[in-house]
Amino acid sequence: MLTRFLPEPVKERVVEHSSQFAAILPGTKCAGIDYPSLVGGGQHFLLFWRLLPWDHAPGTLLVTEAGGHVAHLNGLPYCPGDREAGLLVAQNKEIWNMVRSTLLGNI
Repeated sequence: MLTRFLPEPVKERVVEHSSQFAAILPGTKCAGIDYPSLVGGGQHFLLFWRLLPWDHAPGTLLVTEAGGHVAHLNGLPYCPGDREAGLLVAQNKEIWNMVRSTLLGNI
């Protein structure tokens, strides 16, 4: 989970609640590595703020085809042309919901 691009209120909330997880890692800073890592079981979830389509369109397809769950932080589905920032990606919807409520609360 790379927090560098998160808006300050979101970053503060994430940092404050990250201790509720065994480990929060900064990610590889490469969506092309992080998405396959999630599908392969190396990560349980990913959180991105910037959504450049060439970074996320292939990865989100890979994750959804593998049974994972991808959605904006407000729960709306991701579309490569979206301008709304923030994307939470998880191995399944149950993990997505748990991470969303634990890390982000009402943000």
